[in-house]
Amino acid sequence: MHHRWKVAILLLTIVSLMSGCFGKKEVLEPLQPSKIKVVYQDEDAFYRDYGKYFHMKYPQIEVEVIPQVQVLKNLGPMISGEDWDAEMKKLLKNSGADVLRMETNMFQSFAKNGMLYELDDVIRQDDYDMQGFLPGVIDRIKSLGNGKLYGLAPYVDRQALYYNAALFKEHHIEPPKNNMTWQEVFDLSERFANIGSGESKVHGYYEWIGSLRYFLFRIADTSGLRLFDPKGEKVILNTEGWKKAIKQTTDAMRSKTVFFHPEGQIYSQKSYFYNDQAAMMISNAYTSLELINNKKDWGVVTAPIDPAMDSSSIDFEFIYAVAADSANKRAAWEFVKFVNGPEMAQARSRTLKGQLPSRNGYMKDIKGRSTDPYYMPKIRAENNIERDERIPSGFFPSFDKLLRVELDAVVANEKTVDEAAAALEVKAQELLMKVRESANKDKAK
Repeated sequence: MHHRWKVAILLLTIVSLMSGCFGKKEVLEPLQPSKIKVVYQDEDAFYRDYGKYFHMKYPQIEVEVIPQVQVLKNLGPMISGEDWDAEMKKLLKNSGADVLRMETNMFQSFAKNGMLYELDDVIRQDDYDMQGFLPGVIDRIKSLGNGKLYGLAPYVDRQALYYNAALFKEHHIEPPKNNMTWQEVFDLSERFANIGSGESKVHGYYEWIGSLRYFLFRIADTSGLRLFDPKGEKVILNTEGWKKAIKQTTDAMRSKTVFFHPEGQIYSQKSYFYNDQAAMMISNAYTSLELINNKKDWGVVTAPIDPAMDSSSIDFEFIYAVAADSANKRAAWEFVKFVNGPEMAQARSRTLKGQLPSRNGYMKDIKGRSTDPYYMPKIRAENNIERDERIPSGFFPSFDKLLRVELDAVVANEKTVDEAAAALEVKAQELLMKVRESANKDKAK
């Protein structure tokens, strides 16, 4: 019996040692003096934003900057979004970069095609602080990589509702508040319907992008609606959720509750909101800096919400990832880790650029203005409507025309919302198949 206990204790000791080894799996070697290539805007911007800080902490890592601005030289003065994406993809693929700095849709594409290094194991190996990120941020990034973590984002981009406090005071109208619904925003906008005329007309709600599609998608995104099925093969528009969004959009068009920025007129800081001709608009945190420099009496609250949802979407300015074929993964990971770490969140929060750190507690205000309206809503993990790399970029410009025809028909009482939603789904599905077929032919050439 005594001998058996000795054997049992020996076995338990071996198992304990083995589990300890496996629990701390070494997935990347210790850091050695090395050189990495990093894709960034340009060399000056890199050293201003991160380079000088990184060199102080990691003098053994040499960094070569691959400037994104060279894409502009390749494209010339006239640039389309599609051409920019194509050239950026070439740069990221062919530059031999170890660290890739990408916009959301590009990141999603690279993650899907196995071109990025998965980070979960090395995060565990290094005991890297992941608890400091805002709840929902990591889930959002994972949703872009089919549930796996291929990158980290130092900043989040989120919309909020800005209002001209002076206009509300002048006309004795109660200002907006947090967590309003879209209908409450429209009702508030309607209070300005009879104020001013001609060039002095005051608009309640100003859609500064001026796009009917963007406006419809704002409403749809609030309710978590999807435009496509999970495979990106089928258009989904003939549903109760989309019909409600279409009705709200067409009602606002008919009543002129929403003022769309005129087509062909360039948006600038001197546009309607800044000239006291609009009471409310939706924009991101960069707008707060413009307003600080141009207006004294303004406020900001959360963007409209759907009471049935407990979260709202976010986007990222850039996501940083390690290339799957990098020969310097350890050094590249140290850079990604550094850019997204608490030290840089603290340092960059002192510089006013309208960027919202994705880590908790580092930017509580922007020159005395609380950042709660941006951080308050929970973060939704699902993709935004347009940020889907499976949909050919040529789909949306043509979809705009179809959308305008159907919504105009509803506004003119020539069609019901049900009829317009059904027709739009059929036409959009035909368009998706046509554009995808064309894109596949182009790839085959």
